[in-house]
Amino acid sequence: MHFAYLRRGAGEPLKVDLSSGDTEVGEPRLLAEYVFTPGSPVSARLYEAETTFRLFVAGRGGGWFSIDPREPRIEIPPTDDPLRREERLWGIPAALCFLARGDLPLHAAAVEMDGAILLGAPSGFGKTMLAAFMVSNGHRLLTEDLSCIRLGQEATVLPGPAMLRLRRGLAEQLELPHTHELGSRDERVHLALDGALRGDCRPVAIRAVVLLQEGNRVTLERVARAEAVRDLWALSFRVPRDSDRERCFRRVAELAENLPIWSLRYPRRLDVLPQAAERVLTVV
Repeated sequence: MHFAYLRRGAGEPLKVDLSSGDTEVGEPRLLAEYVFTPGSPVSARLYEAETTFRLFVAGRGGGWFSIDPREPRIEIPPTDDPLRREERLWGIPAALCFLARGDLPLHAAAVEMDGAILLGAPSGFGKTMLAAFMVSNGHRLLTEDLSCIRLGQEATVLPGPAMLRLRRGLAEQLELPHTHELGSRDERVHLALDGALRGDCRPVAIRAVVLLQEGNRVTLERVARAEAVRDLWALSFRVPRDSDRERCFRRVAELAENLPIWSLRYPRRLDVLPQAAERVLTVV
């Protein structure tokens, strides 16, 4: 199998195999349903079967994914859209493996600026747009949507798939050197990073987390610890089981304890991006 978004380097192995196409799930328990786009029908369903998970993703590049986080090992379905399937692979299936090894998956883009700056927000709140603008100004993209955070003596983010998915209008207005287009689907351009912009997969120390919110003007303020825990909890990916919630909450609290958390409010318009990015660069 060919993967378009891998970075060079070494790390803990993840086995990815092609499924036989069997959709039997035994006697699974439905754990969660996901909507990838606000207002759309249910896009995915996660089932638990003993020590493994089965994930059904609707649409192109979807099907049944089998995840065994203990190995870790993921079986992916046959498809006529391998690029979209790879993008599905690096979402929920990979996040389940992050959780099993003790990492914290967070809905955040990450950009390298003398360390990593995380841009946290739910879908549709502009994190990819702001990250893309920073990339157009020469900063390395570490991940565009789901950050894998490792906590220890220092908090680090592991560079994710080297991809950037933008609405066609935004992609046409930004100069994005060191990227190449792999396709256009659902009114989005799918770009792969090249060369130094892709880089390797070594963890990068996190300098700060910036939470994105809608606003009438550009403001950047520190967030109190209690509010930071609340907001980070809302952005964290977790399995809806008591033990998993407890572990996730501990990690979120540790992140808020040890890193500065900021709130960036700005109008989500292309003409405001330079001011918003400059505020992050100069203050954070």
